[in-house]
Amino acid sequence: MIHLLMAMMIAAPGSGSIGESRMILRDPQQGPTAVTDKDLRPGRLPYCRSDAEVQRAVEQVRNGETGDCFVRDVKAFNRRGG
Repeated sequence: MIHLLMAMMIAAPGSGSIGESRMILRDPQQGPTAVTDKDLRPGRLPYCRSDAEVQRAVEQVRNGETGDCFVRDVKAFNRRGG
């Protein structure tokens, strides 16, 4: 029995532990890469606090501009100002 065990140990390929006999290829270290798929969006506008701000924002939107504040009520766009 010992002769069989000795023959198996001699015939075993390689020497050392199992981890040393495996070849592990690692990815090469890479430096920082540029970010190209991100875009910057403007911050959220504050809500209009008074009727005067609502009127000014509605007029700006009608003229094709971005309003200074966010109008909560869509009905403000349907009203006709003087």
